[in-house]
Amino acid sequence: MTATRSLFVDISPLRESKPFRRIFVARLISLVGIGLLLVSVPIQMFELTGSSAHVGAATAVTGITTFVGMIVGGSLADRFDRKRLILVGRSGAALSFAGLAINGFGFISGTPSVGVLYGLAGIDGLIGALSTSALMAAVPTLIPRDQLVAVGALSALTVRIGSAVSPGIAGFVIAAAGVEWAYVVAACLATTTVLILLGLPSMPPTAPIAGEEPAPAPPPDEAPQRPTSLLGFIADQRVVLGVMIVGVLAMLGAGVVALLPGLVAERFGGDARATGLLYAAVAAGAIVAALTSGWLATVKRPGVLLVSALTATFAVQILFGLAPLAWLAIALLLVVGVLEAIQEVLRYSLIQHHTPGPLLGRVNGVWMAQEVGGVSVGALVAGAFGTIWVASDAIVYYGIGLLVLSVIAAVTLRSLTGVIREPTHAESPR
Repeated sequence: MTATRSLFVDISPLRESKPFRRIFVARLISLVGIGLLLVSVPIQMFELTGSSAHVGAATAVTGITTFVGMIVGGSLADRFDRKRLILVGRSGAALSFAGLAINGFGFISGTPSVGVLYGLAGIDGLIGALSTSALMAAVPTLIPRDQLVAVGALSALTVRIGSAVSPGIAGFVIAAAGVEWAYVVAACLATTTVLILLGLPSMPPTAPIAGEEPAPAPPPDEAPQRPTSLLGFIADQRVVLGVMIVGVLAMLGAGVVALLPGLVAERFGGDARATGLLYAAVAAGAIVAALTSGWLATVKRPGVLLVSALTATFAVQILFGLAPLAWLAIALLLVVGVLEAIQEVLRYSLIQHHTPGPLLGRVNGVWMAQEVGGVSVGALVAGAFGTIWVASDAIVYYGIGLLVLSVIAAVTLRSLTGVIREPTHAESPR
């Protein structure tokens, strides 16, 4: 029984913390709503303009405002009550979704406006990111450190399930009723998350990490110490710096998806079914890894496993570029998905474990902004490789370059690879 429990994802945070249950359910619902927008905005933009350039620009606007929102939201989460920021962000998202619905029905100017679509898509990216940063900063004050690996796995699972389910829901709603009704559904989902999150306790940035004693107050005659600067903390806390560096490499590697259509056209006859399966394979592998992530909480050297999984990911990507058969390529991307999810869980737990409460907002904001921007940069770099070589060769050469960088990281990031997991109370010798 113990072996089975250690294999599958640990759901003890959901059992033991009512506030975390609220966050988990609300986040899963919000991810479905966000997924609806990621499908609906491009479809409506193309319907209104007939231009792929406008579609790309709308996507870029949302990406840029999300990046900015992560940074700003992280800073605000270290200054104000995180519950209030979460509620403001989710309420703002509900209003922006409602605005998109109103625009879609043509209630503003008689017909849907392209300018309003751009503006509200950007506002949604900004406001949604503000609440996400505050939410990520709040979780370690609700869950003990020894359960952060489980939280990371549950978080990865919600992201993968939300991204897998929402496009299908969006397609069904749009086909049955029109894109404006997809916005209505998204607005209702966002409103539901606000109602769920109203039950959260107050979560000021000074709240102690769960299970730890609050820091003693300074003597009355002593001036309060200025909070550590973000850059100073990252420079001094080499474990967090190492996780950030590894995260950049991982996100650059994820950009290889930009080469998948070219690879299918070159090697698999341009079969759209193969393209869809290749895109789905990474997500499917990540879901399997998240569901069977219980063992990650018992790993003694999480930093070593993190850089090992990073290096293995690029090695498998090289093999993927060489794969002559579609089924083999799909199988290799399944492995990539497993390895990426392992990294995601370990990066999350290491970041939260080594960051003090008053800095959780800013550190999480930078970390999530890095992930948002890293995939985009990776796709641009991988695409540039695709202009020099055919897609299969570009994947191989891109993988080799990242493999070399990951080996350098494994050798040089000694603070990260030297992290040793502290035993939990149940594991401590008696």
